[in-house]
Amino acid sequence: MKNEFENLKSACFSGHRIVPFAKQNEMMRLLRNEITKSYHEGYRCFYCGMAIGFDLLAAKATLSLKTELPQIKTIAVLPCREQNEKWNEKNKVEYETILKKVDDVVVVSDHYHQRCFLQRNDYMVQRSSRLITLYDGKFKGGTFYTYRKAKSLGLEIINIYNLTR
Repeated sequence: MKNEFENLKSACFSGHRIVPFAKQNEMMRLLRNEITKSYHEGYRCFYCGMAIGFDLLAAKATLSLKTELPQIKTIAVLPCREQNEKWNEKNKVEYETILKKVDDVVVVSDHYHQRCFLQRNDYMVQRSSRLITLYDGKFKGGTFYTYRKAKSLGLEIINIYNLTR
């Protein structure tokens, strides 16, 4: 599962699935700021897990900076091919639109299995030196798993949760 962007300085995203509608513009602004700062610190590759909520916002924020930051690369990392199978139509359209614009798509597993989401998170963390997250500090879920994994591997962690309060 090697991709052509692995040698670039990379960051990944992980955050909660529910981002209240009233907070989405603020979240987009915070993401764009952190992505821009990271870019100016040499980061070029941004791995997005493409889940509903924070992940899709992060992908959209990264893609929205393409004209300002021409060397930026957005990599969609899918846990399985049918990730969006049970989503509503609006979310499916948004997902497909983003997938058409990213620089690369990595599919971790051809089919869903119990650990494919965690394997997707591992894939991103293992190829990054920075995690940009929306993590509320609770000890459960995929974001907690990814935060803990990133911390154990020594990644720099930028938690924008505290900036949203």
